[in-house]
Amino acid sequence: MTTQEVKNHYSLQKWASIIQERNASALSTRQWCNQNGILEGTYYYWLKKIRLKSLEQLPTLNTEIKVQEVSDENAIFARIPVPDKQISADVMISLNGMEIGLNNTATPELIHSVLLAVKQLC
Repeated sequence: MTTQEVKNHYSLQKWASIIQERNASALSTRQWCNQNGILEGTYYYWLKKIRLKSLEQLPTLNTEIKVQEVSDENAIFARIPVPDKQISADVMISLNGMEIGLNNTATPELIHSVLLAVKQLC
């Protein structure tokens, strides 16, 4: 590992800790940053870097789909209406009729878990 890689790794770990601390607080990002002397833009810059690093670390999955034919003459299908619900999120992911909303307060661990689950579904 080069000196630059060690420095980047240390910075990511430091900011991941700072972001977790902010998420644990009851304050908005702006309030928390003001109280802790951190520029809001800097906070979001590092949040983005941590999220991108989490995406890079997702394992590659085998996407082969196995289809099993089912025949049942007694099967009954029902259409279940789903009420429209407005989701307020900073990031929206729409995929195959499914919508996932994430806020800036989402922890890197939560984002990693959600993206891993989505990747397994696709």
